[in-house]
Amino acid sequence: MNTKFKKILIIIIIILVLVLAGLLVYKFVIKKGGGGEGQPSGQFPSGGAGQEGQGTGEGGEQVTPQPEARIKAISQEAVYSPTLTADKNQVIYYLRSNGNIWQSNFDGSNLSQVSSTFLENLVQVLWSPNKDKEITIFEDGLGNVSKYLYDHATNKALPLNKYTNYVVWSPDGKKIVYQYEDDFTGDNTISLANPDGSNYSILLKTRMKNLTLDWPKGSDVFFQEKPTGLLPSSLYSLNTLTTSFGQIISNINGLSVKWSVDGSKFIYSKTRSKGENIDIFVANRNGTSPKSLELSTLVEKCAWSQDIRYIYCAVPKNISEADILPDDFYKGTFLADDEFFKINIETDEKTKLLDDSQMIEIYDAKDLFLSPQEDYLFFVNKVNGLLYSIKL
Repeated sequence: MNTKFKKILIIIIIILVLVLAGLLVYKFVIKKGGGGEGQPSGQFPSGGAGQEGQGTGEGGEQVTPQPEARIKAISQEAVYSPTLTADKNQVIYYLRSNGNIWQSNFDGSNLSQVSSTFLENLVQVLWSPNKDKEITIFEDGLGNVSKYLYDHATNKALPLNKYTNYVVWSPDGKKIVYQYEDDFTGDNTISLANPDGSNYSILLKTRMKNLTLDWPKGSDVFFQEKPTGLLPSSLYSLNTLTTSFGQIISNINGLSVKWSVDGSKFIYSKTRSKGENIDIFVANRNGTSPKSLELSTLVEKCAWSQDIRYIYCAVPKNISEADILPDDFYKGTFLADDEFFKINIETDEKTKLLDDSQMIEIYDAKDLFLSPQEDYLFFVNKVNGLLYSIKL
């Protein structure tokens, strides 16, 4: 019995030795030979001259790490009214979910919370040019709209008159111009005031409803009726010093406008009578020398460069799917599938910013703006409400 047990034990020991020897041979001879010299298969080496960041995969094939995406979301939640910070070194925005303020670097790094104040029913923020004040706009479930001036220096919010409609900041941030509409009294004016609504003066009495206003550099405010592809509209100028009034361009369906940084030019959209075949034009400040850019997009999908020879635009590949523009864009019934271009407005040269392989999502862009060095283009994606950046 003891002799038989000893034989069995010897056999077991021999088997274990053979298994261990086989494992050692596999680990140090066979497996080591399957990858690069001194490097386990499927891992990246530290890199050497002429091959930094490369390694070998299974079967000895080269493995190259993926470059950092040039287009990516830089907010973690849906946002309202993104812009540059006062020092222009970061982006800042409000969260749609709670009205908290966050900011980050242009690539989304160094994300930090600026304010934890809960703002219910916030729908829009109008930042002053120096970012020391803003007008916050709220709308409740019944459609009641209220506006407040928030001053960062005093940390106070003051309500604006409830009949204050569209508001725009002066280029220096010291004044506002707004449409005042009181349906009960019939008062309908364009007025100039301090940001809190005090010391106002009437610039123009009008019968036009639902105006949109712009105040580019200079003393002239420009206004028009709400854009629609179903009705013609005109663009007017109103001087805030002399109250002189004039017409810039007239009788254009689908008219929407975006001004250059220096206020010397503007781009505008134009459609046929039923909101079809939208095109972008460029004109001088006084409306002269209009020129088609042969660009089927909306001005809300464009941003001016500091060099006013160029604009950056998101251009829907599926623009023909929209029935009425720009109406369908405003109502959210048209989901665009955008590509991104840099356009020379003098030569009409269009440079595509991203290859198809880099477009990993569907992008329906709005609220476009550029970093100070124009090395990043920012936009809000209407698909998910997130803020994105494109490394240029």
